[in-house]
Amino acid sequence: MFERTVETSATPHITVAECLGNLVVRGSEAKRITIHARGEDNDVTLEREGETFTLETGVDCFLTCPPDTSLTINVVQGNLKVEGVEGTIAIGDVHGNTSLRTVGHTALTQTFGNLSARQVTGDLVVQITRGNAQIRRVEGSLSVNQVSGNLAVEGVQGNLTADHVRGNVRLGPPFSPGVTHRLNAAGSMTVTLPADASLCLDLCAGGSVRSRVPGLEVEEMENEVQIVLGAGEASLEAQVGGQMRLHPVRPEDSLAHAFSFDSMADLEGLGAQIEASIAEAMVELESRLEDSLGYIDGEKVKRQIERTAEDARRRAEKVEKARQKAEQEAERARLRAERAERRWRRASGRRARSTSVSDEERLRVLRLVEDGKISPEQAASLLAAMEGR
Repeated sequence: MFERTVETSATPHITVAECLGNLVVRGSEAKRITIHARGEDNDVTLEREGETFTLETGVDCFLTCPPDTSLTINVVQGNLKVEGVEGTIAIGDVHGNTSLRTVGHTALTQTFGNLSARQVTGDLVVQITRGNAQIRRVEGSLSVNQVSGNLAVEGVQGNLTADHVRGNVRLGPPFSPGVTHRLNAAGSMTVTLPADASLCLDLCAGGSVRSRVPGLEVEEMENEVQIVLGAGEASLEAQVGGQMRLHPVRPEDSLAHAFSFDSMADLEGLGAQIEASIAEAMVELESRLEDSLGYIDGEKVKRQIERTAEDARRRAEKVEKARQKAEQEAERARLRAERAERRWRRASGRRARSTSVSDEERLRVLRLVEDGKISPEQAASLLAAMEGR
């Protein structure tokens, strides 16, 4: 178990050059960087130059740092979870799932799994998400170039751009005055609209366009619909290959409950959080276990293991000797029985007959000896009787 703590300022810069396992990064109020890794010293390297740190790890790693740390993560082979780091964050390739919670301005190049992001205090820029994406509460703008799965978005305060979504889209409020949302999806799209929305909608759907918003009539012309709600201060431009659905927000619902994520995206996003949490918990557990084991007498445990192994070896030797002795006694008994029968045949003038015991019968008797049900002497008598019957 690797553990290291380094004192630093409130605003260090950390570069994770490569993590071959799962990576968890969490903000902490203390002005220090702490690294826990599931490996030995040679599995982790940390270099420092002023307030700039470079980390490489070949195993799962749990990293804590000040909240205003700026963070660069080049490659993570497993899952990535970043929480409570509000400095600028740049992420390269994540080969597992990516989970972001309470982070600052973030740019993500590619995640091969699912993306779950919540409470981004700046802009969020995502190039490629190979799985599903769930994004909630972005105080700045959101830009998503490509999502191979489904996309669920709610609470984006700034502009929103989603260029290529291969699955379905769910979009929720707010639609702040002056912002523009542009989305292009191969699947269907559901938009949840608040009652006081001031929005201009320009919709193009390969399927039907339907509205469940009270008082909102949809006049469809060649699958293109233009609707103005209120003063039309915000803009939504969407082109989808499937159906378009407009739903209302019920007044009694909170914002979080009003927006219903796609069930598969929700479950897989939850899976990303769970996997990252498990990785973090395992690192902490190993650290505590290592501390506990420090109080155990290792030599005493080793001696006890050696004694147990020696006792097992001796028992095995006793069983083997008993088996060999039983075979010898059985063979002697067979020879005695044969000699006795030959003498009796000669004395009586009768023809000798073959009375040898079969291998299966002899093996059955030997198993009785090995199981401790009869003694070697009893086995010899039994075989003699069988030979002479």
